[in-house]
This record gives sequence, C-alpha cells and structure tokens, in this order.
Amino acid sequence: MGLVRLGQTLGELRKVLGPPTRVTASPNDPNSKLLDYPKRGISVFLGSSGAVIGVVISGRSWRTPEGVAVGTPQGRVTKSFGKGLVRGEGNLTYPARGLAFSFRNGKVHTIYVFQREGDRALMGDRLIEPGRRVGQILLGDPISRLEDAWGRADRVLPLGQGGQERLHSFKEEAIGVVVLAGRIQGVILETGDFITREGVKVGSTRAEVLRVFGTTYRAEPERIWYDIRGIGFWFQGDRVRQIQVVSGRR
Repeated sequence: MGLVRLGQTLGELRKVLGPPTRVTASPNDPNSKLLDYPKRGISVFLGSSGAVIGVVISGRSWRTPEGVAVGTPQGRVTKSFGKGLVRGEGNLTYPARGLAFSFRNGKVHTIYVFQREGDRALMGDRLIEPGRRVGQILLGDPISRLEDAWGRADRVLPLGQGGQERLHSFKEEAIGVVVLAGRIQGVILETGDFITREGVKVGSTRAEVLRVFGTTYRAEPERIWYDIRGIGFWFQGDRVRQIQVVSGRR
C-alpha cells in the first residue's frame, strides 16, 4: 500500500511515514500494536515480532488496481472480486488476495490489507467451527502438522495435575494448542484473525457472544463455556480476550 509493505520493521515504516499520531494495543490481538496515521487515512498493524502484518485504510485517496476505494458501492466490490467470505454483518474477506472490506450503508467503509492465504500456512478460510476446527487446524490433528508449518512452539507448558496434557504456544500466530498423546485436543485463540460464521471473534463484546450463542452456558470467573457446541470465551471487561475451541459434548 503505497510505500508501506507487509513485513517492514518499525524502523523501516518510520522512514517512509514518520512517527504515528497514536500507538494503541490492537482491540482484536493483544500481541499486536495499531499505529495511526490519520492524515494519511491509514492505520498500520505491527505483530509481536515488530513487523507490519496489516494495514487498515479509511482514507478515500487509496484505491486497488481495480479502482475500488473507500466509498465504492458493495456491488462493484463483488463484481471485481467475487462473493468473498462473509465475516459477520457488513464484512467480506478475500484471503487469496489479502484484502478485506467493511461496508456501511452499502458502500466500502474501510479496506484491510494482509498477507495472502498462500503466505500463511494453516489459516485456511479463517473460520472458527466450534467443536471441530480453526481455519485448517482440526481437532485431533497431530501436533507435528503445526510444527511442520510454523516450527517448534515458543513455549510448552504442562496442564492439570497429571501433566499429561500440554499447552503449545505459538507467539507470532497468537495461537495455543492443547495436546494429549501427540494430538490436538483444543485450540486457544488470542487473535482476531479467526471468526465464527456469525461474526464472533477475539475483540467481540459479551452482548455479541450471547446474541449468537445464547444465554445457556456454564460460567466460570471471567469465562463462559458452551460445552455442547465445543467453544468457550474468556473476557477482559466486556470484550472477548481469548476463544477456546474443543470437542463438543453430545
């Protein structure tokens, strides 16, 4: 996007854009930072490694090679790029292109630029299917499948009193997996890269979770579990801080 490139370091970014007006923690990913450049009409996401992982475009001066920009009618977006993947109400994502759009009143409100699907192993369609999968990570998969794609986990910790289960944490992906006997029993998300078909993700409000999943759940301090569906939510204040996907109980 202009002189901004995915993978740039903070130093490289500052050379082309200068210092940001504001730096905040990302609302959807606690390991990322959001750098605002309001005069340029953009915000830049920095990942935990300190490299650019995404750009949010809100200014009307930027446009895709197809001519799509903030303010473009939604019909023109789908004509140019196809139906896309629905990511909650008013959002379409095109993983193979590394583009996502939010819409307001039938027109593009923001554009998000991110790494293309082919560049990020196991992301898949970025859907959370409770009790089954997260992107291309399936419950029951061998942990070796993740290690082949992402390398060894940054940290491995025993869980529970017996210590047979272990939590493998992958810092850059903001994902943890619970492993027993070499196979994945659960996936813990701290990133908004993944989302349910109804639009719930890390960063969603408690009200959004209850609207989608209902008010019948098992409660723990700061957590609610939908055991039958195979999904649980950790809250920090009113916002989802973590999502865990496990096998559902029938």
